[in-house]
Amino acid sequence: METQIFPTDGQQLKSYWNRPGGKFGTLAALGIIGVIGYYVFPILTKIVWNTVNFGIALACLGIFLYVVTHRKFRLSLFYFYEILMKKLVGIVIELDPFIIAEDYINDMQEEREKLYKQSAEVDGQKEKIDLKIREKEAEINKLMTKAQTAKERNMMPELGNATRQIGRLNEYIKQLTPIRDNLSRIGDYLTRIHKNSAYLIEDAKNELELKRDLYKSVTSGNKALTSALKIFKGDPEKKLLVEQSMEFLKEDIATKLGNMKKAISYSSDFMRSIDLDNATYEKEGLKMLESFNPENEFKLTVSTQTKVSTSITGDFGDLLK
Repeated sequence: METQIFPTDGQQLKSYWNRPGGKFGTLAALGIIGVIGYYVFPILTKIVWNTVNFGIALACLGIFLYVVTHRKFRLSLFYFYEILMKKLVGIVIELDPFIIAEDYINDMQEEREKLYKQSAEVDGQKEKIDLKIREKEAEINKLMTKAQTAKERNMMPELGNATRQIGRLNEYIKQLTPIRDNLSRIGDYLTRIHKNSAYLIEDAKNELELKRDLYKSVTSGNKALTSALKIFKGDPEKKLLVEQSMEFLKEDIATKLGNMKKAISYSSDFMRSIDLDNATYEKEGLKMLESFNPENEFKLTVSTQTKVSTSITGDFGDLLK
């Protein structure tokens, strides 16, 4: 039996899928590729994203170093920030300055209320210390009486205890007295400030009201004068539109006049050409008249008339003979 290694002319090669073991090999290859992709693709994705993040980090670092090392750029940013803040503050101030003033007066009133509470607290502390001093002074008086009695009865231990306690109480009173005096001065000062702040706030309110009335009056007057000046000056924007429209009219009129002049020029040239043709015709007619010779043109008629007149004269002469 002869084995054919290569197919004959009538046979065709089978595909790998239809060959023995082709299906299993194809599925196995696809499975291997899937397993490799399952483990390799996340690694590749992580590498790509790490590269992108590294590039972004380098760009941010470059911008940061440029900002840090470039003094002009930092100054430009600072000046830009200052200009922006001034513009914002200017816009806020121009919106309604009276709101800012009213808010300032409200802050003053709140601070005055806080001052009253602090002043009351200072006075309370001063009263507490003053009460303690009076209590200690009363206790000293009692101890003085006790010491006098102990001396009279020759009770030396009681006398010693009383005198030592009197000394301690006097020292305690000496320590509290400056604090009480300082608190008293502070309380009096805060009380005066609290009273005077009422006049200050009232004065600020009155000034604000006057400024508001003045502003309203000036604003009304300005609007009235602006309206009056518009009679003479007109609205600038509308005036500009009128000037532009008048300029357009000038250009349009000039263009149309130019076209009219051209039309007149063309018609004048045409009329002159007609006149020139008429003059030519007239000149040709004069030339014809100049070239006209009556003797040559009417020679036959003249000779005939001469002969007739001669014959008539002769006949008339014969008759006279």
